[in-house]
Amino acid sequence: MTFRLPARYYRAVPTSNPEGLVEEPWDLDIRRTAFVELHCWNVGCPGGPPVPEDYWVDVGSPANHAAAWAIIRDLIAPCLIAARRIGMPVIHVQPELIGNRYLDRQPPVPNEPNTAAPFGWAPISSNQSVRANRVHGEGYNDWEGWKDLDIAEPVRPEGDEPMFVTTDQLDFWLREQGIDTLIYAGFCTNLCILDSPAAMRAMANRGYRCALLREATLAVEFPETLAQRTHTEVALRYIECWIGYTAAVNDFLAACERAAGA
Repeated sequence: MTFRLPARYYRAVPTSNPEGLVEEPWDLDIRRTAFVELHCWNVGCPGGPPVPEDYWVDVGSPANHAAAWAIIRDLIAPCLIAARRIGMPVIHVQPELIGNRYLDRQPPVPNEPNTAAPFGWAPISSNQSVRANRVHGEGYNDWEGWKDLDIAEPVRPEGDEPMFVTTDQLDFWLREQGIDTLIYAGFCTNLCILDSPAAMRAMANRGYRCALLREATLAVEFPETLAQRTHTEVALRYIECWIGYTAAVNDFLAACERAAGA
């Protein structure tokens, strides 16, 4: 079964007057396409740890978390339901802290290359940890809420949906399944969506066609940028130009609806 999804990328030529955003229709084989829930955490969500005032965690401010919860509830959850309805594989990408809660969902991990620093070199100084504490709050790694970190309830795995914590683990499984296209939703547009293990940059570098649902994500915004979603828009354009593609939530839902009725 196939379904048609309009995808978008940025064409930067001719350089003196770029063509700009270009939409192209994708005719996707549902069996070769996977819907990816990435880092939809439960901080500030019903039943999850409250957003702390002393530490900048997850998507940052209480206002950012309220916006992220609305996206999870109103956009990502319906997309998951639609993907499941048409038999599209649904997968979950999470850090090890959450992945350890779902060990039974993790496929076997292939032998991974040794990524240790040469000669066992340690960091040249403590600058990075010092800087991180200054930004996120002194001792934020000791925040009590980490022990309750989990996937937000409306988008938790169902049935036999697998969980992945590394790029190699996901790549190995996708190749076994014959999947070559990944449709992402989750957080944060300017951080984990781009650069976490098994996220868009890593998978695009391995040849997968990757698209992010534009409305089903949010960057870490600042108080002066949240209303306009400035960093979200910048990150989307970055993805459209250098990483892959984006698509609209409504187009994805409509494509699923057509496939379900076919």
